[in-house]
Amino acid sequence: MTDATKTEVDPWAVAGDLAKAGADLAAAAVQPVSFGQLGQGVKGEGQRNLELLLDVEIPVTVEVGRTQMSLEAVLKLVPGSVVSLDKKVEEPVDLRVNGKLVARGEVVLVDDQYGLRITQIVDAAGRIDSLR
Repeated sequence: MTDATKTEVDPWAVAGDLAKAGADLAAAAVQPVSFGQLGQGVKGEGQRNLELLLDVEIPVTVEVGRTQMSLEAVLKLVPGSVVSLDKKVEEPVDLRVNGKLVARGEVVLVDDQYGLRITQIVDAAGRIDSLR
């Protein structure tokens, strides 16, 4: 080939053309999104969804108190051992549903079985605090 038949390509010009083409393509592909108005849905739909969960069993526990013990102390426990807890007798005990604090109350005796008389339902802020 001779010098007259060779054509030189400027790499910077090609790169600029590619960048412009990419920007044009991206601008053409971007479109604003419009969402429809949120409605209340079908009346009673929320109730039907709740009914799906009514027979689901979840653990409910009453927490009388807590303590920390070394493994050595736990291994030394025998029938008749007393474990000291962090709550006083007159303090309310915690009712936990699935591990989350829901209410507080006092322990009562009902027909030779323990029960819980609920004295306080924990509000949303209290439930959030109990997670920390």
